Formats: sequence, C-alpha cells, structure tokens
Amino acid sequence: MFYKHIRYTGVLLISGLLICVSLVLISASVPQDDSIHQIVERVLVRLNKMHYPESELVKIKKCELLLSDEGFLRYRKTYLSGKQEYYSLNIARVSSVDYFGDTGSGNLLLKTIEDDVIVQTFNDRAGNVDSMATLFRLDLHTVEPEDLVALQDDIQGMKRLLQKN
Repeated sequence: MFYKHIRYTGVLLISGLLICVSLVLISASVPQDDSIHQIVERVLVRLNKMHYPESELVKIKKCELLLSDEGFLRYRKTYLSGKQEYYSLNIARVSSVDYFGDTGSGNLLLKTIEDDVIVQTFNDRAGNVDSMATLFRLDLHTVEPEDLVALQDDIQGMKRLLQKN
C-alpha cells in the first residue's frame, strides 16, 4: 500500500512538472514584458502599412489612423468635398478580430461587445450624424497571413494589458 502511494505521488509529481514546463514554454512564446506602448507602436505600424482605402481613393483627401496607449483607436477620413467621417473605439471593448479577403486586399473587421464604436460625420450634405455601432471596418491591401496573426496577437495582448489596469 505504501509503495502504491509513493508511485501515485511520483506520477502526480511528473505530471505536475510536465504541466509547469508546458506553461513556461507557452508563456515564453508570448512576450510578457512588452509594454502597452510597444504593442501600440507595432499595431500602428502594421495597420498603417496595410491600410489602403482603395475603393474610395479618388474621393479621399486624407486618412488618419491613431492608437493611444489607453487603447483608443481613432480613424478619420477627409473627403475632397470636405466631408469627414470619424470612428473611435477602445481596444478593450473588442470581442473579435476578423479579416475577409485575400493577400491582395480585404477588410479588417473589429467587432465590439456592444455599441462601442463611435461614428460621426461632419460637413455632410445630408447632415451631420452621431451614432454608435458594433463593427469597425478598415480596408487593407498587400496582406500577409503572418501580419494578420501578429496583429491579432498584439490586439489581444493589448486588450489583456488594458483590462489589468
């Protein structure tokens, strides 16, 4: 009986060690020491590199994409007519990150938990609009799968850091 107890404990000990080693390896693959600022910079570089409002290029004068260390993503499009579209959301409120398209072009979709995307228009002939949405869409081009995976990982990492604070 005593022998069986030691053997059982040995199996538990080995299992526990394997679990600990697995957790260390998993945590080593995800950078834990990245600051929120480092993640923000990586996300902005990737988004600005891949963003291209191809479908509306003829009508757009300027696009501005900003991401703060507090997690606020802000996007402003200014059209040649003077009309502006403004979108704002907090990364902490993102529930999913999806991409629809191919390596040539597509749409990045950030879905939020509730109506967490602020949508505003200014200088619009149809009237200025203030509304809320659950989806933010960004046109992308020349999209590599590795960039999408890294972008999604960084957004999830940023979300975890924001929720800790």
